[in-house]
Order: sequence, then structure tokens, then C-alpha cells
Amino acid sequence: MRQTVRKFKETVEINSSFLNKLRSHRYFTPALLLSLFLAVACIHVWQRVQVVKYSKEIGFLKQENADILDKKKKLYTDLAVLSTSSRIERYAYDTLGLKMVSSDMMCTIEYDGSTPTQKDDLSQMLAAVKRISEFLPVIERTRAKANVVEDIPIDSTINGWGEK
Repeated sequence: MRQTVRKFKETVEINSSFLNKLRSHRYFTPALLLSLFLAVACIHVWQRVQVVKYSKEIGFLKQENADILDKKKKLYTDLAVLSTSSRIERYAYDTLGLKMVSSDMMCTIEYDGSTPTQKDDLSQMLAAVKRISEFLPVIERTRAKANVVEDIPIDSTINGWGEK
């Protein structure tokens, strides 16, 4: 009977899982709590490092943004100085040799808002052919593509072709 009980005990010990043995160990609970505490501490330290890194990056980006805004203001000021009419007139006179014209030599053309004159059929056809020829493929070694057909956009309403 003793031998049977001993074999039963050995069989139970062999068949008991490793997790059950580990869980029943006397240092399991303190070790689990310590490892959990260390994991939380590591995550907290990593999080703080990330916060410091991102706060430095935000500070750098704010400084860069301020520099860009300052440069933008300077460029607008330079643009205003360069586009003054007196500077343009002086540049035209000094560099290009242009002179101011008197008012009697000036001619003003006013647009009355009327529709432009109608083109004849031949000029409309030539304009359409020119528009289409802009989209025709050009055979060059650098731009040639095998088995590629590009669509040609055709707008028939330009110059009154589709209107009635």
C-alpha cells in the first residue's frame, strides 16, 4: 500500500503543471509585486523622457516659427520698398532709358464690355487644331512610354463651338 501511495504522489508531482508549482512557491507573490512595481517605474521613466523630448522639440519649433514670421515681415517690408512707384520710375529711367511721357502723348483705351468679334469658321477650326495638337504625344527617347495612351481633353464650349 505504501508503494502505491508513493507512486501516486510521484505521478501527481510529475503531472502537476509548472505554473502551479511556481504559484505555490513562497516568494512568488513578492516577486510578482516587485516585477510589477519595476515595470510601472520603467514605464513612468520612459514617459517622462518622452515628455521632456517633445517639450524641447516644441520649444525649437516655436523658435523656428517666430524666425519664419520675422523673415516674412522683413520680406513684406522689402517688397513694399521695392514696389514704390518712384523707385520703379528711377529704375526705368536709369537702367532701361525710359522717360515719363507727357499727358498729351498718352492714349487711354476703354473697354466697353461688348462681346469680341466673332471669328470665322476657318480661324475657329485652326484654334481647335492648335489646342488638340498641344496634347498630342511627343516621341522622344526620354518621354516615350510603351502601351500608354493619354486621353486628350476636348472642351467644345470654348470659342462658342457647343453653344446654340
